[in-house]
Amino acid sequence: MFNDLKTRLIGSFYTIFTPFLEDESIDFENLEKYITILYRQGARRFYAMAYNSRYGQLADAEIFELNAFCIKVAKSLDETNIVIVGDPIHGSTRNSIDFANHAKQHGADLVSLIMQEKFFGDAQVLEHYSQIGEATNMPILVHEMPFLSGFDGKQMHWPPSLLTSLKKIPQIAALKEDGKDFELTRKALELEPDIRVIIAGSKKKLMQFRPHGALAYLNGISIIDAGIGETFWRAFQDNDEATIGFILEKLEKPFFDKCVGKYGWHRTNKALLQAAGYMHRRDRMPLNHLSDDEFIEVQNVYHEVSQNWNLLRADAK
Repeated sequence: MFNDLKTRLIGSFYTIFTPFLEDESIDFENLEKYITILYRQGARRFYAMAYNSRYGQLADAEIFELNAFCIKVAKSLDETNIVIVGDPIHGSTRNSIDFANHAKQHGADLVSLIMQEKFFGDAQVLEHYSQIGEATNMPILVHEMPFLSGFDGKQMHWPPSLLTSLKKIPQIAALKEDGKDFELTRKALELEPDIRVIIAGSKKKLMQFRPHGALAYLNGISIIDAGIGETFWRAFQDNDEATIGFILEKLEKPFFDKCVGKYGWHRTNKALLQAAGYMHRRDRMPLNHLSDDEFIEVQNVYHEVSQNWNLLRADAK
């Protein structure tokens, strides 16, 4: 099922970040501008998701509105664009069915479903996704993140048996691998080609999984310019080690080492987007944004990365 779709789930996927106005309402104007800019820079695969898109800060009604808006904007730019939207971080299976049906009705290509209920066994998770798939027949992207054990409350990775069993559910077309564990990611890649695996994390991390058949990844530093992601992907396919090395060392490394390593991914991504002039870094509490002094550090790194990106583009001409 969905074989034609899976052949298009290759390359760089671009996060849709949710900007907020001073009154903490969603800044739809800058959201539309950001999606449009990414498209003009080469993005064709857009992904609104649990954490990067700030679902944890939104009410269900806002997520419905956000999802419909993102689908409409991306599809109006090019109806062949891949658009993925998600469900809330926490909620019932019935609620996820509502979000899957809503995504289908509005023209999304896949619905990204995250299950963060406490884990009591493989059957529990498989039943959750099976019910959604059978009720909607919507292509599903499983957002795989560590669980909390229902027995001792400790964080735990997905059991390999659970990953393997996802093939039993015909509506599952893709998996966003977010366990950040080498062996687990390698195991997840064994789902290919039945289930497309999107690697989360840095481009450097993706390179670790090239020998294991990785064919898709979620953008990192490319959030400031989809051209970085598309250039990297061409180099990845062509084994252009010089271009890959430049992007990893001169574009990605400064941001991850100087900003993400210090302040964490979720706060620095919005700060980087403000430095690029796309949206304000503000979020809704309890996620606090970087201070003015911290933001200056991100700005400095943004300028460093931008200069290096301009050098790479000039050399390519």
